[in-house]
Amino acid sequence: MLSNLAKMMFPPKEVLGIDIGNCAVKIVCFAEEKKALKLKDWGYIPLAIKADTPPEEKKAIISQEIKSYLKKKGIQARYAAASISGNAVIVRYVKLPKLSKKELALTINVEAEPFIPFDIKDVNLTYYILNETSDNGEPKMDTVLVAAKRDAVQDKIDIITGAGLDPLIIDVDSFALETLYDLLAPKGENNSVLLLNIGQKVTNLSIVSQGVTRVVRDIFIAGATFDKAIAKVLKTDAAAAETVKRGKAVIVSDEDKAAAIEAFDRDGIAVSKAASGVLKDLYTEVSRSIDFYLSQGVDHSISKIILSGGMANLGNITKFLSAEFKVPVEIMNPLAFLPETPKNMPKDVLPSLAVASGLALRKLKDWEE
Repeated sequence: MLSNLAKMMFPPKEVLGIDIGNCAVKIVCFAEEKKALKLKDWGYIPLAIKADTPPEEKKAIISQEIKSYLKKKGIQARYAAASISGNAVIVRYVKLPKLSKKELALTINVEAEPFIPFDIKDVNLTYYILNETSDNGEPKMDTVLVAAKRDAVQDKIDIITGAGLDPLIIDVDSFALETLYDLLAPKGENNSVLLLNIGQKVTNLSIVSQGVTRVVRDIFIAGATFDKAIAKVLKTDAAAAETVKRGKAVIVSDEDKAAAIEAFDRDGIAVSKAASGVLKDLYTEVSRSIDFYLSQGVDHSISKIILSGGMANLGNITKFLSAEFKVPVEIMNPLAFLPETPKNMPKDVLPSLAVASGLALRKLKDWEE
């Protein structure tokens, strides 16, 4: 009784990271004990919402799913962080005139408007100064501009508040991944790393160099693209294709091909052919972003690619992409910085927790400053 009263009067300052996806809601919460982080809670809540469900009803369903899950698991939390991606947000790296913080705060809408393809009145705008520089002798600032559509931000706020939580921040998927990778990266790493979070509807691409995200892009080749391609070759629907996809792998080697033929695995061969085509399209799009990054005269080329998201579970995806990009490709374990991974956590869920883990690492002091 006293314990519960104390929790109400002095609520814990942990932040629930809530990644609201198209197929599932992922939840992660860390706690700090003796200056060390531990996993306090985690959750993976599958969503089965019909495509024609009205937006307000969809939000209410997701809110209730989160609320019910927290109650069922006994997760006592007050604060939450969520994120957005895709067409709802634009990230631009630009050079702005050197201004004081006060001057920039007053003029940021005017300075940013030429770089933002939305009506400036319809977005929430924020910025971060990377460093001071010069252009033809004129003092400038390398700045990251982030513009998020107000209605998309409000949708996430509505879902969080509908679940009985206080929304502290609406982040961007790619920056949540940067927050996480900052903890996972080897100490003193100077190389450039490409993070690829392949979700159901969108793939978040980030190029991180020396602890700072230098390129951010969302690519609309993702899990649903694979499902559509597989459904076409198998002459079935996307839901059935998604189920088949889970148990199959991309055929990479001659040995894989011979084994599939010997086993008369027609579905496996068809899935591999469809998935390979989508992966080649993804390779082309990612290569464009790498070329753009290298065109900036950077010191480091991409040293490795780290995959996360549900599609990271596709069999042989790391081998296929490593052969295409000619660099090592590995699957992210977002909890690798912890002493151990919970024994009850399915291995295939881990890559899906990357964004939620990055959000959960945001501390309450981030909003108190």
